[in-house]
Amino acid sequence: MALRCTKLLGLIRRSSVIRHSYITTSVTLPEEIKLPKPKEFKTEDNLVYLEDQDNFGTLSKSTYTFSEEIEDAGDKQEQDFLQNVPVRSQKLTTKQYADIIKQYLKYRRLKEAIDVLEVRMLKEDKVKPENYIYNILIGACADVGYTKKAFKLFNEMKRRALKPTGDTYTCLFSACANSPWPVDGLKNAKHLRELMIEKGIEPNITNYNAMIKAFGRCGDIATAFQIVDEMILKKIKVRVHTLNHLFHACISDKQNGLRHALLVWRKMLLMKEKPNIYTFNLMLKCVKDCNLGSKSDIEELINTIQSQMLIQSKRRSQIKLIESNELINVPEAQLLIEPPEDILKINKDTDKLNNSKNALNELMIQEKQNVQIEFVNKLTKIDTNERSVPNLLSKVLNMEQVTALQEVQTVQDKFAVIGGQDDFLKEMSTYSVKPDIKTFTQILPLLDNTTEAEEKLLKSMKALEIKADIDFYNMLIKKRCLRSDYDAAVSVKDYINDEIEYRKKRYPHSKKLKLKLNIMTYGVLAMTCKTKESAEKLLSEMADKQLKVNIEILGTLLRNGTASANFGYVLYIMNVVKKENIKVNATFLKHLENFNDRCIRNLKENNASAVFKKAFEIFAKFYSTWLKETNVEEALKPEHPWQQFRQKFPETVQRDSVQIKEPKRFYKKHKKYVKYTPKIVN
Repeated sequence: MALRCTKLLGLIRRSSVIRHSYITTSVTLPEEIKLPKPKEFKTEDNLVYLEDQDNFGTLSKSTYTFSEEIEDAGDKQEQDFLQNVPVRSQKLTTKQYADIIKQYLKYRRLKEAIDVLEVRMLKEDKVKPENYIYNILIGACADVGYTKKAFKLFNEMKRRALKPTGDTYTCLFSACANSPWPVDGLKNAKHLRELMIEKGIEPNITNYNAMIKAFGRCGDIATAFQIVDEMILKKIKVRVHTLNHLFHACISDKQNGLRHALLVWRKMLLMKEKPNIYTFNLMLKCVKDCNLGSKSDIEELINTIQSQMLIQSKRRSQIKLIESNELINVPEAQLLIEPPEDILKINKDTDKLNNSKNALNELMIQEKQNVQIEFVNKLTKIDTNERSVPNLLSKVLNMEQVTALQEVQTVQDKFAVIGGQDDFLKEMSTYSVKPDIKTFTQILPLLDNTTEAEEKLLKSMKALEIKADIDFYNMLIKKRCLRSDYDAAVSVKDYINDEIEYRKKRYPHSKKLKLKLNIMTYGVLAMTCKTKESAEKLLSEMADKQLKVNIEILGTLLRNGTASANFGYVLYIMNVVKKENIKVNATFLKHLENFNDRCIRNLKENNASAVFKKAFEIFAKFYSTWLKETNVEEALKPEHPWQQFRQKFPETVQRDSVQIKEPKRFYKKHKKYVKYTPKIVN
């Protein structure tokens, strides 16, 4: 009996009656009856499909769920790109996108302008950009010296199979020229030039000018002059615009830049190129920023200029002699106007010119030299009576009154080398070039430190009918403050206010002639605030005009307070920094640290009074707590020059909210359906 029960239990287990931890039925079968074969259940019937049935791995005992998070990011991005197709009306034309970009660039919103390409066009609207869009953005990055982004856009442009144009390379070389790091800019300029040679791209004259400017500003003056020689070899006419870019190269050499600029000027006169307003302005900048060199360099410069003048005067006298005697025809006379080097090149090719040259030399030997002497004397008498100092910019140098040469050090002496105020303006009128306000703004720091010289400059501006802008007045205030003439500096503000009222009445609708005090005006006026009361008046006036004070203005006020050891003045400026939550810089903290050290030194030497000791105790307590609350460590972190272009433009008090106008979308009007009816001809 026990054996039969055991067999029965074994049959029940094999028949899968007990499944999933519970018993379905319990049946007592007779001994003679054979139990039927148990029904087979497929494994697939008991599975619960969590996702698709075709997913691999769902037959395992341990259930794994495959989520979308494991998918490849690139595949997901591609799927979103294919599914989220924008509406046709959402897309704009290339010109409309360019107009939006130009609106942002007008308000100096470079980050937002780049986002129009990288976010709106490529990600949202899914529009393929053209090289015109890239050229606009590369040019905008070049203007501010954002070299890395400019070359990044250039590489992206090539990856999209867009062909770079001449404007693209011009903008890239300009980006190298404006780079905040000359070494990095020079490296990129060399790489770009090698790339153009490798690709067989022939640069145009605008590309050459940008190359000269880039290599010159980055300190490689030799390559800049080498590029000019390359233009001459390729028979490209070197005009005044190219020479202006050479002046940019000369300005980069602070030690001998003025000497290089004067040699370029003399070469320009030999090439019979007429200087323009940019040439004269660049020469003034070169006088301000560069030196002429040592005494030996000046002597070498004078000898070079005299030799060039001798060649030039001889050529002119020969032409005068030919025209007076009519011994040679006009085409041969025209050849003598060219430089001697060009004549020699032509003579190698033709024998006719050799004969004409020999005939001319024989003629010159036979004729008297009086014609040449008289002609040179006429040229030298032009400015002999008017000029007491030789002007190295003039066509003819008067060296008779020069007794000795000395080293030129001061800015006023360098300006006298090119004629000074009167002679420089006369030289401009000789070439029919009218000076602009930038010319007088650059002349201002080159004048003598006297009010009479400045008043004379203002009279010259009035005679030429040139209206001063606010930058000129700011420079005038600063110049008077630097020589401690504070009363004259403050009087300039009154003159500005009178000029503002006059222009409102005389030119009420002219935006170009509108005059307005800006943040730089109050920055230079801060140099005149020697007391706490004057500083309070200045800051309150800025608040009335809705101008937010910056750390540079407060640093100037703090320097005035520390110079006079006015503790109340210093504490007032520190409170303004704390109240306005202005980020301090290293210069501001240096003024405070030097002032604190000087006070401690006076206390150790027992040179301080009781009042000074009491005031210093109050200052020391406030100074220690102020340093903790100001977060000096965060303020002293150096800011990257390109950080301002990598983030959105901050809204300030001085600027109004910028409104970008969306372009109008044009839709095709549905034409009215007209049923076709054939015309019946009678």
